[in-house]
Amino acid sequence: MRFTDDIAEVVEFTAEEAGIRLDVLLASVSGRSRSFAAEVIEEGLVEVNGRIPAKSLKVKKGDLIRMEIPVEEVPSLEPQPVDFDVIYEDENMIVVNKPAGVTVHPAPGSPDGTLVNGLLYRYKIEDYNDFRPGIVHRLDRDTSGLILVARNRDAREKLSSLFLNRTVDKRYLAFCWGTPKFDTMVVDEPIGRHPADRKKMAVREDGRSAKSKFIVKERYKNAFLAEVHIYTGRTHQIRVHAAHIGHPILDDSLYGGKHNRGYKIERQALHSWKLTFKSPFVQKECDFCAPIPHEMELLRERLLILK
Repeated sequence: MRFTDDIAEVVEFTAEEAGIRLDVLLASVSGRSRSFAAEVIEEGLVEVNGRIPAKSLKVKKGDLIRMEIPVEEVPSLEPQPVDFDVIYEDENMIVVNKPAGVTVHPAPGSPDGTLVNGLLYRYKIEDYNDFRPGIVHRLDRDTSGLILVARNRDAREKLSSLFLNRTVDKRYLAFCWGTPKFDTMVVDEPIGRHPADRKKMAVREDGRSAKSKFIVKERYKNAFLAEVHIYTGRTHQIRVHAAHIGHPILDDSLYGGKHNRGYKIERQALHSWKLTFKSPFVQKECDFCAPIPHEMELLRERLLILK
């Protein structure tokens, strides 16, 4: 990986947990890969309590961390027509309703046809930094719903800070398997990489703190619709927590197991339907909603008939 001499943004924060490797923490906070974080540390662009650390350093709670994120030298991103709906746009941000099946940004397995390619086809986004211009948070490929996109570098820094400081209220709709005993279920279990399958995450004691709340909205035969509120933003968080409590997301090929049978909708039944936050640009409350996708509405109709 090659860097230019320009700095895209500076991230400063206080470590909330102890015992996490610095490169792992920086990858999570910045939304980059662990290898990216390691190279930034080796370039001397990271300080912990005012000192340049080793990438293997395990942080302590309360450590003051400063990370300069450099601009990467990367091949040009190709604007491409990609199908997605726009919920809202202004000079600073775009709110997109991402369809299931669309990857947010290019990666080794998905070099094009991503949301980023589609955004560059429709808009001028003045935030060229690696393969994620304008992206301040992500959704899994087969999760649909709201994505907040920055239109310039200043907007990216301000919007990223909302997610870093956990001031964005994120609500999802999920069709889950089973018959829950309670109408409200709070799952407060740490999440880390699965010990045997690197594609999966899992609840594990040495993972990072993660908290989700499932509120049952409708009950069906051996299934239910839940509104899910996440207090943290770990990889696959809702899917892992749902499976952990015995109520996996319907048609989740990675975590659903045998419970997928009979509910095939060719995507996981998870939708990011609501984002609420205080705008850093005009100091007013923003509240965006994305309607439930057609295929999930058809699933609901089938479940109501079975009920």
